[in-house]
Amino acid sequence: MQDWHIWSTVDFREWTLECVVKPESFFMGKCSDCWAIDALEKDGKYYLYYSNKNIQTGVAVANHPEGPYIDAKGSPILDGNLTNTPEYDPAVFTDEDGSSYIVFGGPKWAYGKGAGYYIAKLAESRIELAEKPRRLQVDHEGDDKASLNKIGGTYYLSWGSFYAISDSIYGPYKFIGNTGASEDHGSYVEYNGQLFNSFTVFDPTMVHRASGVCYVHQRANKELVVDELIVEYGVGHYDTNWNKIQSQWYMCQEQMKKVENPRYGFDMLTSEKGTLWYPNLENTKGKKGISFFVSSSSEQGARIEVREQKDGTIIGSCEVKGTGSSWRSYCMFPCILDKEIGNNLHLTIEVIGSGEARLDYFKFFKKNN
Repeated sequence: MQDWHIWSTVDFREWTLECVVKPESFFMGKCSDCWAIDALEKDGKYYLYYSNKNIQTGVAVANHPEGPYIDAKGSPILDGNLTNTPEYDPAVFTDEDGSSYIVFGGPKWAYGKGAGYYIAKLAESRIELAEKPRRLQVDHEGDDKASLNKIGGTYYLSWGSFYAISDSIYGPYKFIGNTGASEDHGSYVEYNGQLFNSFTVFDPTMVHRASGVCYVHQRANKELVVDELIVEYGVGHYDTNWNKIQSQWYMCQEQMKKVENPRYGFDMLTSEKGTLWYPNLENTKGKKGISFFVSSSSEQGARIEVREQKDGTIIGSCEVKGTGSSWRSYCMFPCILDKEIGNNLHLTIEVIGSGEARLDYFKFFKKNN
């Protein structure tokens, strides 16, 4: 590639091109060697780590995420001579204690003996290494462009949609599996209480690449799960003709928790009062009813309120009877709306008394006048 593009979004649907970063601004000079990048923020400054093909890694800095970026060193942070692997495709990660790390490298099957993933802690300046890079032990051959994340207290080293886990940032990492979202570059991000996976989408020639986004769900055994429907159609919009809209496909939540349910799926749970937001509803004409597949362990049950805006007028509500807590205790509760649903859905779920309410999924239906 001849440059890097930086885009922004607030909903993962509408994107704004903020800037184009040119390699001639950096030590590389004008070229077509602009390979993968990653970025982090520290103390109000934004650091962009970029590949000089599969040879080196540089670092640039800006006062704003959209730039402009200037070369922070005038030379590589990884010069290609520190390890036995090509020092490219950086992944950067900041842990809860404020320490930042860089992971890089390519697979043995592509680059021979000594190749693999390496990790090093970054110095306070974020433009130097604080230590000598060390090899990451992973019980899988890996690929290029790793990503490093911490999800539910566990470190995830991923490449494409493959991933391995560890209790220590330095490993060893145990291979767990493949979510199936993509065979190429990907990463994870938490936003508005939801976990998202961005992944590569190839055109039929496998020459041009685009990016897709889907929701990600973590099981108690650390397995990551994605939804095939969302991988295909993307996040942040919902067809009211779908047979089910899973509760965990929300775009924003407050006071709710994503948990596994007894049917090997996921619920959104609250023990008090929580909200869920599902924007950009499609095919809403004539839809004046919603059925909720829900359970409540409270003997007094729960209440679901339907709005089109967070603090808007209630356009429908239903009382959920106490159902118990086994996998057989879920029941369908219909809710007739005062009007045809608009483009947005805000749900408030409140437990009455003591206990929990779990929403598995909901579906829309037409109500004849």
